[in-house]
Amino acid sequence: MTGLEKRIVLAAGGTGGHVFPAQALAQELASQGYKVFIFSDGRGNQFNNSMYHKVSIPASSLSGSIEQKLKGSIKLMTGIGVALYHLRRIKPHAVIGFGGYPSFPTMMAAITLRLPTIIHQADAYFGRTNRFLAPYVTRIATSFPHVENIPSTCQKKVSYTGLPVRPDIISEPYASSEESSPFHILVTGGSQGAKIFSEIIPQAVHQLDLTLQKRLRVTQQCRFEFLDLTKALYDRTKARVELSPFLDGMGERYKKAQLVISRAGASSVLEVALVGRPAILVPYPYATDDHQFYNAQQAAVVKGSWMIREKDFTSKGLATYLSELMTSPWKLTEAAVNIRSIAVADASLRLAHLVKLIAI
Repeated sequence: MTGLEKRIVLAAGGTGGHVFPAQALAQELASQGYKVFIFSDGRGNQFNNSMYHKVSIPASSLSGSIEQKLKGSIKLMTGIGVALYHLRRIKPHAVIGFGGYPSFPTMMAAITLRLPTIIHQADAYFGRTNRFLAPYVTRIATSFPHVENIPSTCQKKVSYTGLPVRPDIISEPYASSEESSPFHILVTGGSQGAKIFSEIIPQAVHQLDLTLQKRLRVTQQCRFEFLDLTKALYDRTKARVELSPFLDGMGERYKKAQLVISRAGASSVLEVALVGRPAILVPYPYATDDHQFYNAQQAAVVKGSWMIREKDFTSKGLATYLSELMTSPWKLTEAAVNIRSIAVADASLRLAHLVKLIAI
């Protein structure tokens, strides 16, 4: 059977960490002639592309009060029923889940129907949903070279494919900044922004020597409700600043950056690694299972980034980091080389090849 005749279902939620990898794989599979279906929850409107077909699947988390958990359970069971109906209708040759509760109903339905399945683990800590599904799926694909908490009985199923990223995110040579030239910092807060970045980073810049402040060019993702506060804090400095709730054209923005300051979601860490940019990573402390810590740790262990826990993320400490790095460009150049070691440039192709192996 040729690729043109094969149907593939991708199950993903609506957050960037699930959307971007699923979109990248969908585009790769479609380019190879596969017919691709996206099964997503109500936030699946982000999957707008004529190359694949969207199917809405009810889903809900099981967190919160007893009443919320009960409602969530009913919605998940409904989602499994809806997914069973559509999978029987489509008859896919493989089903790939990208983690999180929105993919759970589809993956459970696929397992029930004994379809070939892959779960993709984005983070460096094996998530609860994937840990539950792992014994029953065909293969497990990982974004990072090492992932904590994968059941020992499932290790033989694991393939390190890397994380498919947006097509405009490409590896770029790193250009260090001379001590008299502009120094570009890119600040991203993940899909929910980061209030602490809006407060600490401009305060840290204000503590730098005026010579260093004048060199700074800061591009910062900032939630709309924090824009006025952040702008007022930066107005006290000599830095040139661009603030926006949403940063488009990330490929070009990464290209210009000498340093990235970011949360440590899988997409954020591995995009920075792929383009080869040194980073200061501040894991979100309330992430499930503290998974952002494990993501940041992967980059820190290879000496490609500096990880700072949020409780230690102070304006004085950050000012010290910035002063040292801006006046020691060799440290940044070295980190830029090191961080590339955890990235996989052809992750979409590798994951597509894994799909091809199981799609019978």
